[in-house]
Amino acid sequence: MRTVVAGILERDGKVLVGARSAPAWAAGFWACSYGHWPGGRVEGEEALEGALVREWREELGAEVEAGEEVYRSRLDTPIGPFALVALRLRLLSDEPRPLEHRALAWVAPADLTRRLPSNAPIAAALVATGD
Repeated sequence: MRTVVAGILERDGKVLVGARSAPAWAAGFWACSYGHWPGGRVEGEEALEGALVREWREELGAEVEAGEEVYRSRLDTPIGPFALVALRLRLLSDEPRPLEHRALAWVAPADLTRRLPSNAPIAAALVATGD
């Protein structure tokens, strides 16, 4: 099973989410299965943390350091099943920019279940930890 890693960047009680540009079945959606958490596929023997650092550099032009795991689950998507792993991040560089996303937004974890209903489990994990 392929693995997708998602980055949780927190600031002032909010988390960064994005609207994807691709793939076609997810383009423009804030609420697709994994598209609104910046990140992507783990390639080959790549470590989760390394994949997340690479994806944030490619998608957002930002340097990050991966931290603790927030959430892990199986996703069924139009292109097959994935393991989804969400890790907290620490920003090491300038502000992220939407290089491969249509838009970025800062959202309070408690509001994620209303605005992004498909991510209720990750939002619940963030709320449960008090972040």
